[in-house]
Order: sequence, then structure tokens, then C-alpha cells
Amino acid sequence: MDEEGAGVAGHRFRASSASLGRIRRFTQQTLARWGRRHCADEVTMVVGELVANAVRHALAPHPDRHGWLGLMNTTKTVVCAVQDPSPDKPLPRTATPHDTRGRGLLIISELAHDWGYSLHSNTGKTVWAVVPTTLAPCTAWAGTS
Repeated sequence: MDEEGAGVAGHRFRASSASLGRIRRFTQQTLARWGRRHCADEVTMVVGELVANAVRHALAPHPDRHGWLGLMNTTKTVVCAVQDPSPDKPLPRTATPHDTRGRGLLIISELAHDWGYSLHSNTGKTVWAVVPTTLAPCTAWAGTS
């Protein structure tokens, strides 16, 4: 289910194996409509991490519930917001070189100007990130192994 207005778009998702692919396509298509293809990879990566966290930590234990992705196009940014039913705060982890997960919020921190969350009484939380639309190449990970 999609909702869209001038500069605002939303998509509902569930904890299914197909959800992440649909969310990525929705994000890419929305950014193309907004003329923001130049930052589509970065925004899609941020959205993918936000949605993957919601699916893994909030929706998987509650298959009857769903989450919402909201995108907002501003002059110099795209705001990405994911609402889920869990009241648990998102906490950045320190992943070891051998971990296969645990880097999502680090990736978001590198690509976004800012990120955070808002708790909603009895209805979960919204995790958001503000992604600049004029991005310099990311060099923070260069030379690491």
C-alpha cells in the first residue's frame, strides 16, 4: 500500500522476505519521480537499513503487525522515517570484523546528516534519518579491512 503527495511518499511493509525488495524499488521509483536519481543509492541504502532493523527487531516477533516507511523531499535533503510497533530504542552496536550484522546504524550515521528516533506511547517508535541530496563521496571506510 502506497501513499503519495507532493514531496511526500509512504509505503506499508510487513516482516516478509519480499518486503525489503519492494521497499527498495519503491524508494528508487519515488526518488526518480522527484528528480533525485543522483542520491538514490545512498537514500536506498539508508532506507534499507532502517527497514531491515524494523523487520528484524520489531516486526518478526509480531507477524500480524506492519511498519511504515515515509519519505519527504526537501530542498537539500530526503528525510526517511520508519515507524514500527516496538518501543525498544535503536542502539548502535560495535560489530567485530567477523560479525555479519550490527553495522546498520553505523552505515546510516555515515550517509545521513543526522538520525534519531521518537517514541510513541503504546504505538512503538519512528526512526528517522536526514540524507543530504548533495553528497560527497564517502571516504570514512577507505583503507579499512
